[in-house]
Amino acid sequence: MGAAMLDTRSQFLRSLIRLEGHGLEIGPGYNPLLPKAEGFWVETADYTDAAGLRTKYAGNPHVEVERIETVDHVLDGGRSLAQSIGAPGAFDYIVASHVIEHTPDMLGFLQSCETLLKPDGILLLAVPDKRYCFDVFQPLTSTGQVLQAHLDGRSRPTPGALFDDLAYNAVREDAIGWARDDARSLRFFAALQSAASAFDGARHSAEYHDVHVWRFVPSSFRLILHDLRAIGEIGLGERFYQDMGGHEFCVTLSAVALGCPVDRLTLAKQALVEHAAIRV
Repeated sequence: MGAAMLDTRSQFLRSLIRLEGHGLEIGPGYNPLLPKAEGFWVETADYTDAAGLRTKYAGNPHVEVERIETVDHVLDGGRSLAQSIGAPGAFDYIVASHVIEHTPDMLGFLQSCETLLKPDGILLLAVPDKRYCFDVFQPLTSTGQVLQAHLDGRSRPTPGALFDDLAYNAVREDAIGWARDDARSLRFFAALQSAASAFDGARHSAEYHDVHVWRFVPSSFRLILHDLRAIGEIGLGERFYQDMGGHEFCVTLSAVALGCPVDRLTLAKQALVEHAAIRV
């Protein structure tokens, strides 16, 4: 993604929140949407500290390690996001760009964000569209799967999630994300035996493997959010939705929002249409 496109994306996403407020950015890594260096009143949370992030990305020619800023909250896998931050009702907004698909307990993540936000606070999510990235061969996530993960109290991806991530990870030539009109051939990225070996190792290890746990097209994601609110699992409702083009879409949520204006049957039908549009 070129610098001009990145700037346009950043400007658009920033326009969806109250920038003068107190914010939390989750998982900004080396590319924060709201850099502290630009004067934003923002705290950050990540799975490791700044030194750990710099070590992870050292030598990567595509990463500007100097953009990695101090991490205010290093997340503890044994505690929820809200418990790790320890500041209920403190934030005017929370930003999580390409984070929610990694969370072992997606419902718990949303509930934590609701706890941390002020009553009228905004949660901004940028989410990958599985049709245009390495998740293309994966099935869509259902609300029941999200509920089950929460019921199980999952704090790390399962060995099965690691297997699927490796066994079905795809690229178009060497690209892990692509434009919507990209017709280059698809291929698997890893050998099946690699997935089997990783699965076997994960069964006997407590090591955390960071993989995509959930996959969505825009309407399937909106449907899950609609259903979780309708059955009383979250109080957050859809405030704004936008297909961003490229390989992502964005949603903002708030407890004071009316919710998705599209009924759930229409969303379910739209998800089928969107999924069927995958170019193979």
